[in-house]
Amino acid sequence: MFFKSLLVVATLSISVNLGASTYAYVDTMKAMETVKEGAAAKTKLEKELNEKKTTMAKREEELKKLTAEYKKKQLVMSNDKKEEEEQKLQKKYMEWQELGRQSEVQMQKRQADLMQPIVDNMRTIIAEVASKEKYDLVYDKNSGIFYANDAKDITDEVIKTYDEKIKTTEGKKGKK
Repeated sequence: MFFKSLLVVATLSISVNLGASTYAYVDTMKAMETVKEGAAAKTKLEKELNEKKTTMAKREEELKKLTAEYKKKQLVMSNDKKEEEEQKLQKKYMEWQELGRQSEVQMQKRQADLMQPIVDNMRTIIAEVASKEKYDLVYDKNSGIFYANDAKDITDEVIKTYDEKIKTTEGKKGKK
């Protein structure tokens, strides 16, 4: 709560001190998902995520089958055999859970690896567009703006300039 209040006070202070300054905002989330390089990264991530989901679903199905087989056979098993089979099932279940955790960590790292160059390029392009348009400040729409006049939205200009200046990896592959 304290930090939200501090943010409001800081924002109001900046607004009061701006006077005749010009400002704009950019929706970086929209821009990063819309630029060609961002859309390609999103498609790659979705494909990889779907592959991991498929693998997890197959493993889960195997676990269900093994559990069902165990339940059918447990009535005729000795106590030692039951304990052994239960331990095997528990181990497979724990392996499945660990695979899920590892997949999640891998996807987060993969997303960071794919998006970081786009973020870096986006910062450069935003600075370029802001300088060209003579904006004193450019806010990120997703970072706590309470009101933004759409006439000050430079997101489309950033997307256009980004795609013009930054060639996609797909375009580079075709030239080789």
